[in-house]
Amino acid sequence: MVRIMPDRVDYLIVGGGVAGGHAAYAIRKRARAGRVVVVTEEKQLPYDRVPLSKEYLAGKRKKRELFFKGDSYYPRNKVEVMRERRAEALDVAGKTLRLDGGEALSYRRLLLATGGRPRRLQLPGSELDGIHYLRTLEDCEKIRDASAGAGSAVIVGGGFIGCEMAATLRCKGLKVTVVELGQHLLGAAVDEKTARWIQEYHSSQGVKVMTGAAVTGFVGKGGSVSGVKLGAAGVVSADLVAVGVGIVLNTELAESAGLKVDRGIVVDERLRTSAPDVYAAGDIARFYSPTMKRTMRVEHYDVAEKQGAVAGANMAGGRASFDELPYFFSNQYDLEINAYGDLSSRTSTVLRGEMGSKAGFLQFYFNGTTLDGVLSVNRDWDEIEKAKAMVEKRKRVVNPSALGDEGKALR
Repeated sequence: MVRIMPDRVDYLIVGGGVAGGHAAYAIRKRARAGRVVVVTEEKQLPYDRVPLSKEYLAGKRKKRELFFKGDSYYPRNKVEVMRERRAEALDVAGKTLRLDGGEALSYRRLLLATGGRPRRLQLPGSELDGIHYLRTLEDCEKIRDASAGAGSAVIVGGGFIGCEMAATLRCKGLKVTVVELGQHLLGAAVDEKTARWIQEYHSSQGVKVMTGAAVTGFVGKGGSVSGVKLGAAGVVSADLVAVGVGIVLNTELAESAGLKVDRGIVVDERLRTSAPDVYAAGDIARFYSPTMKRTMRVEHYDVAEKQGAVAGANMAGGRASFDELPYFFSNQYDLEINAYGDLSSRTSTVLRGEMGSKAGFLQFYFNGTTLDGVLSVNRDWDEIEKAKAMVEKRKRVVNPSALGDEGKALR
């Protein structure tokens, strides 16, 4: 019997999203030699997911503008992208990855950038057509096509994805209702005062916001969804439903291989996992932040992009640490929201400016007397950069309330 040897790869990347794509680019910047292979379950080359809930859903950005690199980049730089392929088993001792179809790839260094998949509701009526989840380009196109002939939409989930979809669909002229189980929108991300203000802003734009509301099922006509059941609150009619209630991390491959997993794949500041020559980056990585001096996991574009670049560089012989401040942004109507640091550890906040003013505002997030993060709404970038620098210094602030005095310059 002839034994088929695994196909040899120098740099193997599982996941063709933001982190995986930028890892490949970073490898090629540092190492022109060596085989680079990206394995992705998607049909597409690496692309930007950020516009999916905003400009692309609104029809304001062309499909070709979503891709990080043109098609010719990959053959020209000898980056192989294996599309619509699934990694099924990882052997870290033998440094081998088995794919669907049975073939195997042996690797010198491996990056896991498998991200997550939408958390799906298992409720009566969940199988009806017209219930959408947004994660991929194809998901977005289905929602966009459905919205063209719809008069009303219900968004289940009031996080950033839900709020962005609500704003986009409302601007397209749909009657929009947001249903959120928590007591206010964006409850996991920002402080209650800011969250309630953003909620009021959505209401002012004509969106109906229902908080403290539990979805108990879906109703339909002719196999298509026609409404969302809210228990005693009755049924909210809808021509389309979009669900955004978080993601399930794709850590099964890492877990079955025996890697250390604790609410994400555990990595050090260089994004190395518990196995030799195996790295992880993006949504699935629970990393140690030298800047914040704590272990974190962040589901945002900027972190995925920069972690992918750091992991790729390190796979190619670098020794970089991921020490960037976590950063996220969101656009809803004419609100430009930017945040740096960790907003989840807050014990108090300080407001600089007025919510609702044209000049916008800054919200400083304190953990005791240490400035842990800053949120900006419609503030100019010069001031945002100054606030970011204050968070990066990780110093205690003797008089936090002084940051609310706009008569005093930030320093």
